[in-house]
Amino acid sequence: MNSLTRVFCRALIATTAIVFTSFAANAQTPDAKTKATGSISGRVTIGGKAAEGISVAAFGGETFDRRVAAAKAATDGDGRYHLSGLAPGQYQIAPLTPNLTAAQQESFQSYGPSFFGASKNIILAANEMVDDIDVKLVRGGVITGRVTDADNKPVVEVRVSLQPIADPQNPVRAPVPYNSQMYQTDDRGIYRIYGLPASRYTVSVGSGGAEGIVAPGSRRYYQRTFHPDVTEAAKATIVELAEGGEATNIDIKVGSSADTYSVTGHVIDSETSLPISGVRIGFLTVRPNQERPSPIYSGLTSDNRGEFKFDGFGPGHYGAYVSSENDGGEFYSNATYFEIVDKDVAGVELKAIRGLSLSGVVIVEGNMTKEMLAQVAGLRVSANVMPTSGAQINGSANSSVAPDGSFQINGLRPGRVSIGIFTSGPSVKRPTIARIEHDGLGVSQGFEIQPGQSISGLRIVVNYGTGTIRGMVRFEGGSMPIDSRTFVSCRREGARDTAGGQVDSRGHFVISNLAPGTYEVMLQLVSPRPQRPTPPQKQQVTVTNDSESEVTFVINLAPKEGGP
Repeated sequence: MNSLTRVFCRALIATTAIVFTSFAANAQTPDAKTKATGSISGRVTIGGKAAEGISVAAFGGETFDRRVAAAKAATDGDGRYHLSGLAPGQYQIAPLTPNLTAAQQESFQSYGPSFFGASKNIILAANEMVDDIDVKLVRGGVITGRVTDADNKPVVEVRVSLQPIADPQNPVRAPVPYNSQMYQTDDRGIYRIYGLPASRYTVSVGSGGAEGIVAPGSRRYYQRTFHPDVTEAAKATIVELAEGGEATNIDIKVGSSADTYSVTGHVIDSETSLPISGVRIGFLTVRPNQERPSPIYSGLTSDNRGEFKFDGFGPGHYGAYVSSENDGGEFYSNATYFEIVDKDVAGVELKAIRGLSLSGVVIVEGNMTKEMLAQVAGLRVSANVMPTSGAQINGSANSSVAPDGSFQINGLRPGRVSIGIFTSGPSVKRPTIARIEHDGLGVSQGFEIQPGQSISGLRIVVNYGTGTIRGMVRFEGGSMPIDSRTFVSCRREGARDTAGGQVDSRGHFVISNLAPGTYEVMLQLVSPRPQRPTPPQKQQVTVTNDSESEVTFVINLAPKEGGP
């Protein structure tokens, strides 16, 4: 979520309680050799009736994106399921029923991708047995049709976009299932999208505009066209889909395809004028009244002659530049700007400059154990550079951390640098940066690197905490709007980094791997509907290693007397 700024106008936080308890360290992170004994149980119904033989899975931790279940079970004759052998952590509980959807509208911002239309978020403590995680389903609807061009020929392998229409009286909707294959036409131009919640939809194909990269890698594109054959969203025919219904013949006839344009150029060394191969090329779009150009693509590399070509541009003003992001190499460049009107652009020259470097070592505060050293080797160090001159391109690059803790980041622009730490995989714990040192002195974020002056000998001191903040959010005097979200975050006194997450379906939250210290814990309620902002609720807690601090927020949703 990018914004946490909209909250409920009627929510009044009346009481906040805080309790501290301590547990052994293995209550949060049990020994891998110890058998996990946590479980999640509940009941699945379809149309209010017990659903037998429905597969239910728990996706957790590093499996969210891989769709590898941590546990799976089938419902019995009464519709009940039981998922066992679960380690503590965050789980997405989902029935494996792509043709069904949620019976009731509820919070659908799941911990992982919504491959299916119904799921529950659950935070499970060590050896916890959670019951009554019920899933209510109904038959999903179907929208199907055919896409043809101006010559009535099928448009093959084009993506179909489905947009639910918000109901002003009931703006909440169940999630649309994510399955990329069914949103694409086949060799006959036919598409069939299923498992949909009852709603009103517009259906379209094609690109939404003629500016920017409208069709990456392609020489032609179709202008966005809505069912049946209009290019303006306001004139689209709305598809009314009932629960379990099927809307057929939702055909789309697109106009003639339009041309896209290509950009070709080459990269040379600014000092030797020799071609440079294998460097990453990025593109910018420049719009009127825009303070800075916007990056739009950075996945292209120069060939063995230093040349590059990219198809798929629409008319507009653009820039191209050399980037060192994502292990892109040791070079960067200023942008070369060009305009596309009605033909391809050739001869774009990028003068690559050998970038600056930052190098040093990542060390763990306190005693470095073998386990910590192994975790450090799974980290990456990033450097984000804000130019101090008139350059309009921010720079960034990152480096893996070697087994001995060393790192080197290359290809940096001059400017003010902020250092970050992130993990290279979901199984690696992310520490917090305690401090940055150089030549025995502390270095603050935003330190400057001058042209021609690389910096070595940095010491990034990180902290692997074992403290935990675990808590619950309880609502009184009303119920949460079902399209809302509840987030909890925390920040240690004197630290830059924050940690936090979304509250689960039961109102539980947990923030782990915290270093010892005093933390400000902040609760924020978020709604997509325009609301009068209410300040986030805060409280302080003390965290120590190998212990849990419990926090309870009690939220009174009753309307204020004499007020809105």
